[in-house]
Amino acid sequence: MAKEENILLIVGDDDFAAEAETKQAIEAHVPAELRASAVEVVDGLATNAESQLASVRNCLASVQTPPFLDPVKLTWWKGVSFLPGGGRGGKIAEDVKDALERFADSLAKSPLPPNQFLVITATTLLKTSVFAKRMGALAEIRDCSVPTRSRDRAAAALVRLPAFAKAAGISFAPGADRAFVAKTGPDSRTIVSELEKMRTYLGEDNRPVTEDDVAAITSAGGDDIEIWSLTDALASRNAGKVLTTLRCFQGDSGWPIMISTVVERWFRDLIAAKAGLGGENDWKARKNAAAAASFTLTELRVGRYRMLALRERLVSSQLPAEYVEMEIIRTIRR
Repeated sequence: MAKEENILLIVGDDDFAAEAETKQAIEAHVPAELRASAVEVVDGLATNAESQLASVRNCLASVQTPPFLDPVKLTWWKGVSFLPGGGRGGKIAEDVKDALERFADSLAKSPLPPNQFLVITATTLLKTSVFAKRMGALAEIRDCSVPTRSRDRAAAALVRLPAFAKAAGISFAPGADRAFVAKTGPDSRTIVSELEKMRTYLGEDNRPVTEDDVAAITSAGGDDIEIWSLTDALASRNAGKVLTTLRCFQGDSGWPIMISTVVERWFRDLIAAKAGLGGENDWKARKNAAAAASFTLTELRVGRYRMLALRERLVSSQLPAEYVEMEIIRTIRR
């Protein structure tokens, strides 16, 4: 069965990215002067079986009702909270599950006319569910989920960045896009805000954004900002800066093991950088190479050994914060 070009299912917990995708769909299909009347929003937030069944009925009624005065109609089933895999514990009532499957069957049996469009946004959807498989045969499905791992979040942000940058009238020089995401963090709302700030900074200058521009104007934020602060302090070999940054973590559960792991990995990366490994045009690789220049190879190896030993002790026993601090200070002592 061919997919409908006028059905879009957006799944993911990045609500800003999902709304941006929806906005693009509305702009693509509904003229600006018609959006107030031609876009019908059906609330998908429902907490019990009765309200969930009502939401399905309301969406189906909207889809089955052709436009009257307008030449086009778009139904947005917004924030559906009860798709398979999205309810509490991932379970939904059987009658709601059946209603969703009948809804998908109805779309398959009665395709939307060319002047009608359906956009569904939901936080989660179990890909192996019957509803997901039936909708997968009908609709274009876009993923706006936030990955669990920090590295994967950064990769997903890099994928989304070109569309956000294009909307802001911005392009990036090679490597500057990675530097930008590394500094802003992966949050879509923050990325768009920082792009707007960059557009103001560039003014009428339409040249590509460089890494120097990112360093000059982009605000640091996101998942790893405190970690970057720590590694920057370590690279400076300034004990005061290191202690100040370390104390930002001390309210977190399990912070000593986490810090020893991060610092050990950092020394490992610097050893690789010292050996000339890593891409020349990669922002992180260049940053590691600059930090490695502050240490001898022996210092880096000893520092990594100290962190491995510290982590082993932390796993098997409780150590006071002062001990952890001083052991890290020893690793940067000249």
